[in-house]
Amino acid sequence: MRAIGLIAGLVAASPVFSQDLTGHGGPVGAIDVAGDVLLSGSFDTRAILWDLDRASARNVTRFHDGNVTAVALLPDGGFVTAGQDGRIALWQADGRAPDFATEPGVSAIASLALSDDGMRVAAGFWDGQVQVLDRATGRVQSHQAHSDRVTGLGYLPSGDLVSVGGDLRLVRWDAAFTPLARADLPDLPNGLAISQGRVAVIFAEGALRLFSQSGEVLPERFLTDRPLVALAARGDDIAAGAIDGTVWYLTADALAQRVMFRAATGPVWALALDARQVFTAGADGVIRRWSLDDGAALGRDAAVEQTEYTDDSRGAEIWRACAVCHSLIPDDHSRAGPSLHGIFGQRIATQPGYDYSPALEALDIVWTPRTVAELFEHGPEAYTPGSRMPEQRIASAEDRVALVEFLARAAADADQ
Repeated sequence: MRAIGLIAGLVAASPVFSQDLTGHGGPVGAIDVAGDVLLSGSFDTRAILWDLDRASARNVTRFHDGNVTAVALLPDGGFVTAGQDGRIALWQADGRAPDFATEPGVSAIASLALSDDGMRVAAGFWDGQVQVLDRATGRVQSHQAHSDRVTGLGYLPSGDLVSVGGDLRLVRWDAAFTPLARADLPDLPNGLAISQGRVAVIFAEGALRLFSQSGEVLPERFLTDRPLVALAARGDDIAAGAIDGTVWYLTADALAQRVMFRAATGPVWALALDARQVFTAGADGVIRRWSLDDGAALGRDAAVEQTEYTDDSRGAEIWRACAVCHSLIPDDHSRAGPSLHGIFGQRIATQPGYDYSPALEALDIVWTPRTVAELFEHGPEAYTPGSRMPEQRIASAEDRVALVEFLARAAADADQ
């Protein structure tokens, strides 16, 4: 079995600067940005609220049963997550558990949208349903909006909701969920965003099209012969990402190209825009920053810039999975968890600069080769209750020994 992380509970804020955001243990398929924070959701079942100025995790949540498929930041500072389990969860910025969550759904959530005031949350499901949650009352209403997956949702300034689905339909709904306009789509839609009161939709054929609120086709642009799979809009700007890693930054009125750049060798699954940069996320779990002026990389990937100890041992092989969230370099806080340099001899929940749960702070554990091995023998839920660390074990006693021996060699190398 693989170890995805290491010491339990090391998941709170950490001071680094100008880094790409590294900390998820799987592909990132959803991001949203506002002000100095970014919210991400991943296949690793976690959502992370990031401090952009410090490039560090403010809050790491693990609630959904399966992938976190959609996220959104609320105007009041909280956030929303949605998942493969069909649940919508509302969180405070520092929440350890959601303030409110819907019951598990019969299918996964594919898309999410907030009204401009943040009081209505709409979620689109793989079975074609749309749920609308009223945050003021907690009331949830379900509607059969499409006959296939709801691939995109967006609230217009009027408060009407627009949806697109795998049934190749675009529909505008009023507050009572009565259809006000419908339009047939020429190809499979893969995402929707509202831009200047118009509806931007990306398609599997590689086209980006704008629609009026009544469903009429406005400017369209064929960007590529590959499927477009990510879309973001902000003010006068639109960004679209393709399955081959290419990103286009365009004007929102005529879809004129401002910048085109290659962000990844694989799919760009999620995009977000702020006033200075575009963020991309994909299969490797890293959220990267790019200039809106010329598409140049702005963030510094700590995993690339810093050389960590490694060798050709079995322990190093096991460590590679842990390295997604932790570093072996002293004081390196570029990942969701802190550095594990010198971990042996440290008491649990004592790394400076981290917001540990009271449950972890109350544990009487000192990390030694034996206790680290026991952590992966029994698993975090049993050994360190209150941890936010994903549950995993290392079944082989030999592999557990190999890992702790590797950690000891890495610490000795760093001290030389």
